[in-house]
Amino acid sequence: MTTSAHGTHAGALRIADSRLWETFGSIGLLSTYRGLAPWPYTAWGRAARRSLMRADVTLPGWLVHLFRAGGGTLPSFLLPVPSSARPPDPAEEIALLRAVSPARVREELERWFPQGVPVEVRPLYADPAARIADLCAFLPRYARAALAPYEASLRTVTDDDILLRARVLATQGPDRLLGTLNGAVSRRGDVLRLHTGPPGRIAVKADVSRIVLVPLVFGRGASLLGFAPNGVAAVSYQAEGAAVLACENRAGRRADDGGDEPARGDRLEILLGRSRAGVVRGLVAPTTTSDLAATLGLAPSTVSEHLTSLVAAGVVRRRRAGVRVLYELDASGVALLRHLDNRRRVNAPSYETT
Repeated sequence: MTTSAHGTHAGALRIADSRLWETFGSIGLLSTYRGLAPWPYTAWGRAARRSLMRADVTLPGWLVHLFRAGGGTLPSFLLPVPSSARPPDPAEEIALLRAVSPARVREELERWFPQGVPVEVRPLYADPAARIADLCAFLPRYARAALAPYEASLRTVTDDDILLRARVLATQGPDRLLGTLNGAVSRRGDVLRLHTGPPGRIAVKADVSRIVLVPLVFGRGASLLGFAPNGVAAVSYQAEGAAVLACENRAGRRADDGGDEPARGDRLEILLGRSRAGVVRGLVAPTTTSDLAATLGLAPSTVSEHLTSLVAAGVVRRRRAGVRVLYELDASGVALLRHLDNRRRVNAPSYETT
């Protein structure tokens, strides 16, 4: 889908968090990948499916079908546009979802499926109010089972991403910001174009006055687009730092449980030792010493010692963000991971932080 909005000044762009959109992103990942999810979501996906099974929480079949039929996107009626005025309240977001009108649900479903609403989605089309109410009851249960153990890390990644993008917007302008979003939004002349879902799935919507950018740690699971009646559109993009989920699932393997002996065949651990390699892997996302220590199960003093050495070696850089000091991989650190880390593909940072 391509949606156009005239004007590329900074006031036409906002960045906002949404726990509801993040939740849908994670559901999209589970819906799209029926087996193993790709890195860095693989271990999370396994753990989430086990937790959902134990909690007897089942994804609504019509929601799974919407994700699969939409190529990872959802109809706009499920996606209230988030506000950037304050941190999101999940209960308030769910209340907005509950208030959607049955007429809007049916109208958008008819647009999504011009050849007829498929049988999997007919329960939603037949009784939108009842199915949306079921969804609003399901979402908190799903979040407790699949996301609650990771919530602190998800929030940290999202907050850091918003801070960094806002800094780019303020210091380098909207065009530079749009260049960091990996195609979610592009500019052609004086027109901003939002790209989401398969071409032709939803008709082009013009006269969008403002765009809200919504970072998702689970952005690989969904490409979401929502509209508000006042001409504001919101579009999701992949937040930097999703690798934190891979680090989270290493937290139970404390370095002091098995010393600093490297794992067999792990070239990065052979070179650096287990705990220092864990620190390097943890810095794919900008983070603080204390957050990294909690994630890896190491003492803060140990992490601080490793960071000092890595900064001196030129593979990690430190910067101040308000009252916090953040550490992240420099270009040489990314290159180190790319060449020596057997477990994953590492992308170079997509935006400047200087």
